[in-house]
Amino acid sequence: MPAALFMTLVRTLIRAAVQEEESPAAVLEEVNNLMIPDTQNGMFVTVIYAVLALDTGQMVYANAGHNLPFLVRTSSNEVMQLQKGGIALGILKDIHLEDHSISLEPGDCVLLYTDGVTEAFSPEEEMYGEEHLFRTIQSADCTNASNLLNAIDDSVNEFIGDNPRADDLTHGRYPPRG
Repeated sequence: MPAALFMTLVRTLIRAAVQEEESPAAVLEEVNNLMIPDTQNGMFVTVIYAVLALDTGQMVYANAGHNLPFLVRTSSNEVMQLQKGGIALGILKDIHLEDHSISLEPGDCVLLYTDGVTEAFSPEEEMYGEEHLFRTIQSADCTNASNLLNAIDDSVNEFIGDNPRADDLTHGRYPPRG
């Protein structure tokens, strides 16, 4: 329950900061400064905040400690990780984050994921990892989000076998089948 309440606080702070700041990095820096007095027991949050201009395809984003997103360029079947981010929110006061910008083309896909995917464990106690996720994305049909998400879901499920799901792995079909 404390984690859910913490996420509600962070979400509310982001919505408030967006009213005052344009830059995704400035939004997250402001959220961090607002939440520092209330962080307890080592609670922190990783966040990616992005703004997409639908008319130009320009996406500006800031990453506060979250897993690095993948960009899939469907026109060239190229998969790449986006640039590094900064520190998670709630750890240090007065952090500095950077805005990053990419141009998306029609059909491109930006994949955001939690560590519940990359930290899924096989029955042999091997971690799924970013390299496995990268290979899964490369071999997937990325013509739409459902195909990509289902390929990742299938790959993780095959990898973990009968192991219980750990961490924050959301499980299910996109859209649900049957």
